[in-house]
Amino acid sequence: MKVLIVLLTIAVFMGANARYNNGGGRPFDTAVHDTNQVELYISNYGKFGQAATGFGCWWPKGSNHNYMYGAGIWFGTVDSATGDTLVTIGYGPHGGESEFVPGLEGMPINHPDAIIFMHPENWPAPDTALPMAPQDTVSHEDSWCCMNDCDSAYHGPGDTRPIGLEVYQTGYAWDIPQIEDIVFLTYEIKNVSGHNLEDCYIGLCTDNDIGNEGGTGNDVIAGIVSQEYIIEGDTILVDDLGYQWQVDEEPGAPPWVPGTIGFDYLQSPWELVEGEDKDNDTIPDQFERDSSYYVNNWPPYKWDIDSDGTPDWRDPSEIPQLGMTAFKRLTLTLEPNFDNERYLTLAGYDFQTGIYNPYDTAPPLPDDQRFLMSSGPFELMPESTAIILVGIVFADWINIYTTPDTALALVDKWAQLWYDMYWYLYTGVKEEHSYKVSSGLLITPNPVLGVAQVSFATLRAGVLSVKLYNTVGQVVKDVVGEYAQAGFHIIDVDTRGLAQGTYFIIVETPDYKLSRSLVILR
Repeated sequence: MKVLIVLLTIAVFMGANARYNNGGGRPFDTAVHDTNQVELYISNYGKFGQAATGFGCWWPKGSNHNYMYGAGIWFGTVDSATGDTLVTIGYGPHGGESEFVPGLEGMPINHPDAIIFMHPENWPAPDTALPMAPQDTVSHEDSWCCMNDCDSAYHGPGDTRPIGLEVYQTGYAWDIPQIEDIVFLTYEIKNVSGHNLEDCYIGLCTDNDIGNEGGTGNDVIAGIVSQEYIIEGDTILVDDLGYQWQVDEEPGAPPWVPGTIGFDYLQSPWELVEGEDKDNDTIPDQFERDSSYYVNNWPPYKWDIDSDGTPDWRDPSEIPQLGMTAFKRLTLTLEPNFDNERYLTLAGYDFQTGIYNPYDTAPPLPDDQRFLMSSGPFELMPESTAIILVGIVFADWINIYTTPDTALALVDKWAQLWYDMYWYLYTGVKEEHSYKVSSGLLITPNPVLGVAQVSFATLRAGVLSVKLYNTVGQVVKDVVGEYAQAGFHIIDVDTRGLAQGTYFIIVETPDYKLSRSLVILR
């Protein structure tokens, strides 16, 4: 079975854990991620960030500062038999509609397993009825549910109809300082239509409505395809990010200064073309996911180039991806409401003029605004799965930075880093001993002019050693040598006073010994 992966990461703020049932038919269910500084409603019918009464995302936790009115996934394709453009939406910003229903295709009405499973409340989902459901936990607060678009009664008027999709949604949230303003959502979209799905796009549509609109639209949105930031000597690459903010203070007693919210495609569909080498790693695209190619052509120390414990042929961060191929601005009065219009928008066209203009990334004047970010096109074979992982991130910026994107870059760096390097290193279920051994080690900035930060995780308590060596094997700085608890560690290495050149950081923990080069500049 082919697997295509798209990763969406989200940093959000949420209220107390809650559920409700929409009643009638299948068990339409909601739950709340709220283990860190984000309170985010999720559902088992395609939308998130919306509760029964509207707003469904707050940050920071306990403040009642709302940041989202509603959001959801979109999937578009071209019917190979008729040429029709079909789009199934998880959230329509005009009316909040969703065309997904809970459960797997063909599940009976009111099936008890067509609900949201969240750790530790009712985790895990039964693997007998739901064999695709995860049984282990990854974060401090995992969630999982399934849904499908196969019920024609839930599709809108006009030419819209089911595509034939099952969706498996997983949420992750860690209560760790570096990522306390982030929630991650993964969508595995399986083709159960029985035929090829061609020219597919996966999208995320969101209506954030930060704070109280007060009768006037005051949202501003922008997108980042790829941009480099240098903040306090640290170089940060931000890409595939859509974000929203406002400048005006919110009314109330006392008024509050709103922050900014961003949505990052941490992972998107593969961009693999036979005979090409899109990421310039000397591995032809057609072999990027072929383990036998690595084993037969590369020594073992090159099988995990980023030292995160995942072989590169199974590591999405080491495989070329499509990224964000369109970012389209929507408003209350300018929105695609039919499948042909929605498909054009997913593909990067102006649905009114038919002109291809994929990136509405420049900030406009304030308005009641929404946006759609998408990735494609790709082909999805029968019984194959496409996966998107989105990170939603939050940050304060007014009176701190000149623009909101600078603040988001600092949070987004950790969203990307955590997904690339530390995904399985730190779980909240210590009593189940569900740590998965990995060896992520990051040094930033590298090269360094002054102080570098060494980031890694330890799986159990014990003696921790961090030393800096020169190229002839001499210890030039004994950074750390002490007993440390299990968990995530960031250690400063002061290189001032050392000669320019290449050195090696060696980290020894009770579980592993790691080494990475560090270049010191003067």
